[in-house]
Amino acid sequence: MPSRLLGLLLWLAALPALAQHYENCGKRWEIAGPPQRIVALNQHSADLLLALGAGPAMIGVAYLDDDAGADGHYHGVPVIARQYPSAEVLYSLKPDLVVGGFASAFPENFSSRRHLSAIGVGSYLLESACAGHSEDYFGHIRRDLLTLGRLLQQETRAAQLIAEQQANLDAAAALYQGRNRPAVFYLDSEVNGLASQGRRGFVGVLLQAAGARNSMASVDHPQLRVNSETLLINDPDVLLLADALWSPASRKRQLLGSDPVLSRLRAVREQRLIEIPFSQLVPGIASARSALELARRLHPAL
Repeated sequence: MPSRLLGLLLWLAALPALAQHYENCGKRWEIAGPPQRIVALNQHSADLLLALGAGPAMIGVAYLDDDAGADGHYHGVPVIARQYPSAEVLYSLKPDLVVGGFASAFPENFSSRRHLSAIGVGSYLLESACAGHSEDYFGHIRRDLLTLGRLLQQETRAAQLIAEQQANLDAAAALYQGRNRPAVFYLDSEVNGLASQGRRGFVGVLLQAAGARNSMASVDHPQLRVNSETLLINDPDVLLLADALWSPASRKRQLLGSDPVLSRLRAVREQRLIEIPFSQLVPGIASARSALELARRLHPAL
């Protein structure tokens, strides 16, 4: 082989992998080849990556909501911070892709997407967390799977997960066809008032997929807080309790049973309370399974 050609081949081999371009949050981004060192900054973003088979490439996960992480690991991935890691900790890991589930994962500091891009680190924010996102939450999940599946070279697995999501949604719909839709109040947290979601939150879409309706749908806000008297007037058919490390369902149950006003709710008196882990109540890989589980609980077989 001529020395000139050999030199050219060696030079080409030394070049970094061709950059991949992808769309996320309405912008065009770039990453240098398939990611090999991935950090997930929220539990539900980690779950989506793990479902796509990215586990061997994941070097860290942060901000677990309903799993403490046995022995400092989450499904074999090291837990690098109880909440979001500092920029110093994040940079020290030398990631090539950072994936967040909430916009708060990328604050306007040295952990921002702009700063990460400037030093050659790719980033991805789940589409449901992008500014100005639509209410098509299950569509956002499909897009996340397609985009991340392509970046991870797991297109076939992504297609399988999308098909599973649709199958679960179809199975949920079959359970509630022709049945009444119960009114459900979602209790996100009992700290500093009863935190819930209004019409524009994801839980309302999840409840609709399960054949129910959000009892607070008349409030045109994604996040809200209500007092016990307001909830008593609302008197929903069912209470949906988020189970989180920072607000366990057991603590919510204790409050509901001991509070002189809340204990008068029909759902409390009749024990129509449903607990679901918090990470399954945000848009992610478990959302369609959560809809099916809710449909089974809300519409038991006759």
